[in-house]
Amino acid sequence: MNSSLCHGWVSHRRLTPRHHAFRYRVGMFYLDLDEQTHWRGLSRWLARSRLAPLCWRETDYLPALTARGIPLAHAARQLVGQATGHAPQGAVHLLTQLRCWGLSFNPVSVYFCHDRDGHLVAILLEVRNTPWRQRHHYVLPVQDGQPDAFSLAKAFHVSPFMPLDMDYRLRFVLDGQRVHVHMANWREGHKVFEAHLALRREPLDRPALHRYILSFPWMSLRTVSAIYWQALRLLLKRTPVYNHTASQGDLSLGHASKEPDHVRPHTER
Repeated sequence: MNSSLCHGWVSHRRLTPRHHAFRYRVGMFYLDLDEQTHWRGLSRWLARSRLAPLCWRETDYLPALTARGIPLAHAARQLVGQATGHAPQGAVHLLTQLRCWGLSFNPVSVYFCHDRDGHLVAILLEVRNTPWRQRHHYVLPVQDGQPDAFSLAKAFHVSPFMPLDMDYRLRFVLDGQRVHVHMANWREGHKVFEAHLALRREPLDRPALHRYILSFPWMSLRTVSAIYWQALRLLLKRTPVYNHTASQGDLSLGHASKEPDHVRPHTER
């Protein structure tokens, strides 16, 4: 089975105009959307009820499409096809936090899209912002099945403490044992922020699912609370606040290019 549980750490480091850093334990799910019949039946603690300890509803993701009855895997393929001109036809794997006790919020959900032969061909990022709860999507075409380095212009206002005129540089490490995502924000040739998600994968079965719920009983609430706590800390440091730009809509897309070979950089708050 491709689906797995993920445990690890998320860390943020702001370099300017105020130094700010933090690190939190985090639990996430890496789900093969073709395996829903299996992992949805693992436990009654993972249910369709919004008030369950864990809830899976496809309409929590890409709602502009899934709310119209389009299956989530098809919705992800459709967005990749709109951006690249070719919709992948293989498995779609989703890295995310599930709805927990009625609350659903993911700063970013990552869709790893494969071709029929199982090769990774694109990464779709579904980004949400705070406090506006809007969504934006970036598509990263993958060459030769390897999620190497990517560079793209920021096209969506994420945090009140970050301006829009900057670039993202991203790197991914993905294998059977780990998922690592590294992102750096660059502005006018200088790195101003970086975030790193380092996760260890383990098999998704009934005992592991119950251990996860006991280890991360309020994961969604912890995520939202941490966002606003760090925002308060930034305000107390007199970090500049930038005006929110107009929403670009649920189906807006950003495009990525391969990062130049000479660049070697090491979700915002």
